Amino acid sequence: MSESILYEEAGHPGVRLLRIDRPGKMNAIGPNEARGLSRAVSSFGQDDSARVLVVTGSGPEAFCAGADLEAVAAMAGVGEGEPLFTPEDPADPRSPTAGNIGPTRLHDLYKPVIAAVNGVAYAGGLEWACFAHLRIADRHASFGVTNRRWDIGLGDGGTQRLPRIIGLGRALDLIITGRVIDATEAFEIGLVNEVVPSGSCLERSLELAAQIAELPRESLTADLEATMRGQGLPLPEGLEVERECFDRSLGRAALGDGVTRFLSRDHPDLDRDRPTTDPRRRAYAVAVAAHEGQSDRYGRGEFIRHPVGVADLCSHLGDPALEVAAYLHDVLEKTDFERERLEQEFGAEMVAMVEALGQDTGIPDRQDRRREHRARVGAADRRVRIVYLNDRRDGILTLSERIQAGDPGARETALSKLDAWRGDLEAIREMEDLPPDLVERLEEEFEILAGLVGPGGAPEHGTPNGPAAG
Repeated sequence: MSESILYEEAGHPGVRLLRIDRPGKMNAIGPNEARGLSRAVSSFGQDDSARVLVVTGSGPEAFCAGADLEAVAAMAGVGEGEPLFTPEDPADPRSPTAGNIGPTRLHDLYKPVIAAVNGVAYAGGLEWACFAHLRIADRHASFGVTNRRWDIGLGDGGTQRLPRIIGLGRALDLIITGRVIDATEAFEIGLVNEVVPSGSCLERSLELAAQIAELPRESLTADLEATMRGQGLPLPEGLEVERECFDRSLGRAALGDGVTRFLSRDHPDLDRDRPTTDPRRRAYAVAVAAHEGQSDRYGRGEFIRHPVGVADLCSHLGDPALEVAAYLHDVLEKTDFERERLEQEFGAEMVAMVEALGQDTGIPDRQDRRREHRARVGAADRRVRIVYLNDRRDGILTLSERIQAGDPGARETALSKLDAWRGDLEAIREMEDLPPDLVERLEEEFEILAGLVGPGGAPEHGTPNGPAAG
C-alpha cells in the first residue's frame, strides 16, 4: 500500500483492517495516503475472502483530520511539495473521479465497512467516516466540517452521504456552521451507531466485524446493495431495485441451504454461547409459562404483572441483564420451573442472580427467612441488589395505585406488608453501591403508600428519610 497506509487481515476470517498511520499529522491524507487508500479498498473489493472492512486511524487523537493542507497548498500553487492530486486531464482542472483523498466517491461497494473513530473526524476525515456503513466512536471522538473555516469545500462525499445518514436539517447545521460535535451528540443525531469507552472503538469494531463476517454472505450483500442504491429514489423505483437484488437469490443454492438450516433448527439463535436474539424476549416467555396457573397459590391470578413491572423499572438503567433477572426473579422460588432448565436457557451466572433474589423456602419462620434473604441480597452482585430494590418499588407502587383506584382489599394488603417493607428499606439503606436516586425514590414511594393507608400504616416518626420510614 504505502508506509502510512496499513491493510491487513485482522485476526478473524473475512475481516480486514485498514489503518491510516500518520499520527504525527493527525492521520491527515496526502497524495501517498490517497493512493494507498485506493489500492487497499480496491483489494478489499476484489478479494472474495474479505467480507468486512474496519477503517481506523493510528494513535489516540485522530481518526483522520482530513486532507493534508500542505498538499492542498501545493495543489493551489501556494506551497511546496507534492500536490494532493494532479488533474487527470492537464487541460481540465477537475478533481479525480474516484475522490480527492482516496476512493471516497466509490458508491458500489456492497460489503460492510465499519469506521472505528478513535479521535477527531474532521473535514475529509468526517467524509471517510461517512463512507463507512457503521460508525463506532470512542467517547473522546469528535466530528465536524472544519474545512468551512478555511474556505475549502466538501469534495469526498460529505454533501451527499451526511444528509442521507442524519437527515437534511442536521446535515445542513454541520455543513453551514462548521461546528464540532462530540461523540454523544453524534450518537444522538444518528451519525454514530455506538459510543464506547475511549481506547476501545477498534476492539469493539473488530468484534462486530467478526460477528458480521460469520453471517451468510449473499443475502447480506444483496440487501446492502438494495438499501444503498435505493436511497433517494421514489418508492416504486426503490422497490424495483429491491426486487432486482432479491431475485438474484432465487434458485441459488444458498437460499435452499439457509431454509434447510432453519427447518432443521441448525441456526445461531440456538447457540447459547453466541446469542443473537435478545434474552429479554425469552426471559419474558419463560416467566409467562412458569407463572401460568399459579393464581391459586400466589394471589390474584395476574402474578406475571409483577415481574413485568419490575423489569420495566429496571429498563431505564440500560442493562438488559437487569431486565432478564427481573422477569425471572420469582421463577425458582414461586413456581415449579426446574433450576437445571433455567441454567440451560440463561447460564449459571443468571441462575445465581435468580437464586439470590428468591427467599429460602426451607426456613420455616417468615421473619427469619426475610432476614436471611436481605443478608444474601446485600452480599450478592450489585445487579441483584438493584433488582431487589425495584422489586420492592413495584410492590409499593402497585398497592398505591390499587388504593387510589378504590380497590377494597388493597388497604388491608398494604397494612399486612408495610412492616416487612420497612425492614426491607432499612436493609437497602445499608447496602453498598446502589444508585442513590433509586433509593430516594423508594423512600418517597413508601412514604406515599404509608400516607394512603392512613392510621395504623403511617411511619412512627413520619419522616421520609428517618429509620421509621423503612
